Amino acid sequence: MKEPSLKKVAYGVAMAIGIILVHFIDARVYNMPPILALLLAIFVTFLGIKFINKSRKFDKNISRTQYSLLNTVVVLVLFVAYFAITQ
Repeated sequence: MKEPSLKKVAYGVAMAIGIILVHFIDARVYNMPPILALLLAIFVTFLGIKFINKSRKFDKNISRTQYSLLNTVVVLVLFVAYFAITQ
C-alpha cells in the first residue's frame, strides 16, 4: 500500500459532504427521485475532488495511525449526520 496522504482522507470528506448535502436536500427541502439524488451526489463529490486536486495543501503524507483515526472520524460524522437529518 502506498503511504497514506491527507489527500486520500480529503477524498473521503468530499464524498461525505456530497452525501450529507444531497440527503439534507432530499429529506428537508425537495423530495428528489433517487436517480437525481445519486447524480447530484456524484456531481458534488466530483467538484470536491477537483478542488482537492488543484490544492497543494493535501499532498503531505501522514502516519497510518492518523490516517485511520481521520477516516474513522469521517465515517462517524457521516453516520451521525445521515441519521440526524432523517429524524
